[in-house]
Amino acid sequence: MNEAQLVMLSRQGDETAFNKLVELYKDKLFHMAHRILRSKTECEDVVQETFLKVYLNLNRFDENKRFSTWIFHIGKNVCLDLLRRRKAPSLPLDQPVTAHSDQQLSLHEVIPHASLSPESEVIERELASTMAGMIEKLPEKYKTVVYQRYVLEMTMEDIGRANNIPVNTVKSRIHRGKDFMKKRWGKTLLIYSLLLFSFF
Repeated sequence: MNEAQLVMLSRQGDETAFNKLVELYKDKLFHMAHRILRSKTECEDVVQETFLKVYLNLNRFDENKRFSTWIFHIGKNVCLDLLRRRKAPSLPLDQPVTAHSDQQLSLHEVIPHASLSPESEVIERELASTMAGMIEKLPEKYKTVVYQRYVLEMTMEDIGRANNIPVNTVKSRIHRGKDFMKKRWGKTLLIYSLLLFSFF
Protein backbone atom coordinates (compact mmCIF):
# COMPACT_ATOMS: atom_id res chain seq x y z
CA MET A 1 0.00 0.00 0.00
CA ASN A 2 1.52 3.31 -1.06
CA GLU A 3 1.50 6.60 0.83
CA ALA A 4 -1.35 8.13 -1.17
CA GLN A 5 -3.56 5.14 -0.31
CA LEU A 6 -2.61 5.41 3.36
CA VAL A 7 -3.59 9.08 3.36
CA MET A 8 -6.89 8.35 1.63
CA LEU A 9 -7.78 5.58 4.10
CA SER A 10 -6.71 7.74 7.05
CA ARG A 11 -9.08 10.46 5.90
CA GLN A 12 -11.83 7.85 5.96
CA GLY A 13 -11.05 7.06 9.59
CA ASP A 14 -8.82 4.00 9.13
CA GLU A 15 -6.64 4.02 12.27
CA THR A 16 -4.36 1.26 10.99
CA ALA A 17 -3.53 3.33 7.90
CA PHE A 18 -2.84 6.40 10.03
CA ASN A 19 -0.58 4.39 12.32
CA LYS A 20 1.43 3.36 9.27
CA LEU A 21 1.85 7.03 8.35
CA VAL A 22 3.06 7.65 11.88
CA GLU A 23 5.66 4.91 11.49
CA LEU A 24 6.79 6.37 8.16
CA TYR A 25 7.34 9.89 9.47
CA LYS A 26 7.93 9.86 13.22
CA ASP A 27 11.72 9.43 13.04
CA LYS A 28 12.12 11.95 10.23
CA LEU A 29 10.04 14.51 12.12
CA PHE A 30 12.10 13.87 15.25
CA HIS A 31 15.38 14.51 13.40
CA MET A 32 14.01 17.69 11.82
CA ALA A 33 12.88 18.93 15.24
CA HIS A 34 16.27 18.07 16.74
CA ARG A 35 18.02 20.26 14.20
CA ILE A 36 15.97 23.21 15.43
CA LEU A 37 15.43 22.56 19.13
CA ARG A 38 18.28 20.29 20.30
CA SER A 39 16.08 18.88 23.05
CA LYS A 40 14.97 15.24 23.05
CA THR A 41 11.97 15.91 25.27
CA GLU A 42 10.80 18.85 23.15
CA CYS A 43 11.36 16.86 19.96
CA GLU A 44 9.15 14.08 21.24
CA ASP A 45 6.49 16.69 22.05
CA VAL A 46 6.84 18.11 18.54
CA VAL A 47 6.27 14.70 16.96
CA GLN A 48 3.15 14.10 19.06
CA GLU A 49 1.71 17.56 18.42
CA THR A 50 2.46 17.34 14.71
CA PHE A 51 0.60 14.06 14.31
CA LEU A 52 -2.30 15.41 16.36
CA LYS A 53 -2.55 18.43 14.06
CA VAL A 54 -2.26 16.19 11.01
CA TYR A 55 -5.02 13.89 12.26
CA LEU A 56 -7.35 16.77 13.07
CA ASN A 57 -6.73 18.46 9.72
CA LEU A 58 -6.59 15.51 7.31
CA ASN A 59 -9.74 16.69 5.56
CA ARG A 60 -7.98 19.96 4.72
CA PHE A 61 -5.06 18.24 3.01
CA ASP A 62 -4.93 18.89 -0.73
CA GLU A 63 -4.45 15.50 -2.38
CA ASN A 64 -2.84 17.20 -5.38
CA LYS A 65 0.08 18.19 -3.15
CA ARG A 66 2.75 16.06 -1.52
CA PHE A 67 1.85 14.71 1.92
CA SER A 68 5.52 14.88 2.96
CA THR A 69 5.69 18.61 2.24
CA TRP A 70 2.51 19.19 4.24
CA ILE A 71 3.51 17.20 7.32
CA PHE A 72 7.03 18.68 7.46
CA HIS A 73 5.57 22.17 7.14
CA ILE A 74 3.30 21.48 10.12
CA GLY A 75 6.19 20.01 12.10
CA LYS A 76 8.47 22.95 11.37
CA ASN A 77 5.82 25.42 12.52
CA VAL A 78 5.34 23.48 15.77
CA CYS A 79 9.11 23.67 16.32
CA LEU A 80 9.24 27.39 15.67
CA ASP A 81 6.31 28.00 18.02
CA LEU A 82 8.21 26.16 20.76
CA LEU A 83 11.38 28.08 19.99
CA ARG A 84 9.60 31.42 20.27
CA ARG A 85 8.07 30.43 23.62
CA ARG A 86 11.39 29.53 25.16
CA LYS A 87 12.75 31.73 27.91
CA ALA A 88 16.31 30.75 27.03
CA PRO A 89 17.80 30.17 23.56
CA SER A 90 18.66 26.67 22.40
CA LEU A 91 22.17 25.34 21.93
CA PRO A 92 23.89 25.75 18.55
CA LEU A 93 23.05 23.16 15.95
CA ASP A 94 25.82 20.95 14.65
CA GLN A 95 23.95 18.25 12.77
CA PRO A 96 25.45 17.47 9.37
CA VAL A 97 23.35 17.82 6.24
CA THR A 98 23.06 14.73 4.08
CA ALA A 99 21.45 14.34 0.70
CA HIS A 100 19.86 10.97 1.33
CA SER A 101 19.78 8.99 4.58
CA ASP A 102 17.48 6.70 6.51
CA GLN A 103 18.45 8.56 9.68
CA GLN A 104 18.06 12.15 8.49
CA LEU A 105 15.81 14.11 6.19
CA SER A 106 17.07 14.70 2.71
CA LEU A 107 17.18 18.23 1.39
CA HIS A 108 14.50 17.19 -1.12
CA GLU A 109 12.12 16.14 1.65
CA VAL A 110 12.19 19.38 3.60
CA ILE A 111 12.07 21.82 0.68
CA PRO A 112 8.51 22.95 -0.11
CA HIS A 113 7.65 22.67 -3.78
CA ALA A 114 4.68 22.53 -6.10
CA SER A 115 3.57 19.42 -7.99
CA LEU A 116 6.17 18.58 -10.61
CA SER A 117 6.35 16.48 -13.75
CA PRO A 118 8.45 13.28 -13.50
CA GLU A 119 11.23 14.96 -15.50
CA SER A 120 11.20 18.00 -13.23
CA GLU A 121 11.28 15.78 -10.15
CA VAL A 122 14.46 14.09 -11.41
CA ILE A 123 16.08 17.49 -11.98
CA GLU A 124 14.94 18.72 -8.58
CA ARG A 125 16.32 15.67 -6.80
CA GLU A 126 19.66 16.03 -8.54
CA LEU A 127 19.88 19.71 -7.61
CA ALA A 128 18.73 18.98 -4.06
CA SER A 129 21.53 16.44 -3.75
CA THR A 130 24.00 18.97 -5.17
CA MET A 131 22.82 21.66 -2.77
CA ALA A 132 23.07 19.26 0.18
CA GLY A 133 26.64 18.48 -0.81
CA MET A 134 27.51 22.17 -1.10
CA ILE A 135 26.04 22.99 2.32
CA GLU A 136 27.79 19.99 3.87
CA LYS A 137 31.19 21.31 2.72
CA LEU A 138 30.67 24.77 4.23
CA PRO A 139 32.72 25.73 7.30
CA GLU A 140 30.79 24.70 10.42
CA LYS A 141 29.74 28.21 11.52
CA TYR A 142 28.26 28.94 8.08
CA LYS A 143 26.74 25.50 7.48
CA THR A 144 24.31 25.65 10.40
CA VAL A 145 22.81 29.06 9.59
CA VAL A 146 22.63 28.42 5.82
CA TYR A 147 20.81 25.14 6.46
CA GLN A 148 18.40 26.76 8.90
CA ARG A 149 17.68 29.70 6.62
CA TYR A 150 17.31 28.04 3.23
CA VAL A 151 16.27 24.48 4.02
CA LEU A 152 14.20 24.91 7.18
CA GLU A 153 13.24 28.44 6.08
CA MET A 154 13.65 29.83 9.58
CA THR A 155 13.57 33.60 10.08
CA MET A 156 16.74 35.50 10.93
CA GLU A 157 15.36 36.09 14.43
CA ASP A 158 14.62 32.40 15.01
CA ILE A 159 18.09 31.43 13.79
CA GLY A 160 19.58 33.93 16.20
CA ARG A 161 17.59 32.41 19.08
CA ALA A 162 18.49 28.86 18.08
CA ASN A 163 22.22 29.64 17.97
CA ASN A 164 22.33 32.29 20.71
CA ILE A 165 23.86 34.88 18.39
CA PRO A 166 22.74 38.38 17.29
CA VAL A 167 20.67 38.75 14.12
CA ASN A 168 23.47 40.78 12.51
CA THR A 169 25.82 37.86 13.06
CA VAL A 170 23.28 35.53 11.45
CA LYS A 171 23.07 37.79 8.39
CA SER A 172 26.85 38.06 8.16
CA ARG A 173 27.37 34.28 8.36
CA ILE A 174 24.70 33.60 5.74
CA HIS A 175 26.24 36.17 3.41
CA ARG A 176 29.72 34.71 3.87
CA GLY A 177 28.37 31.18 3.49
CA LYS A 178 26.78 32.05 0.15
CA ASP A 179 29.97 33.77 -0.99
CA PHE A 180 31.89 30.61 -0.09
CA MET A 181 29.48 28.50 -2.17
CA LYS A 182 29.61 30.89 -5.13
CA LYS A 183 33.42 30.89 -5.21
CA ARG A 184 33.65 27.12 -4.91
CA TRP A 185 30.85 25.98 -7.22
CA GLY A 186 30.13 28.94 -9.42
CA LYS A 187 27.58 31.71 -9.17
CA THR A 188 25.35 30.35 -11.95
CA LEU A 189 24.80 26.93 -10.35
CA LEU A 190 24.23 28.42 -6.93
CA ILE A 191 21.71 31.04 -8.08
CA TYR A 192 19.84 28.53 -10.27
CA SER A 193 19.58 26.09 -7.39
CA LEU A 194 18.51 28.76 -4.93
CA LEU A 195 15.86 30.12 -7.30
CA LEU A 196 14.54 26.63 -8.05
CA PHE A 197 13.98 25.99 -4.38
CA SER A 198 12.60 29.48 -3.65
CA PHE A 199 15.39 30.25 -1.23
CA PHE A 200 15.09 33.99 -1.82
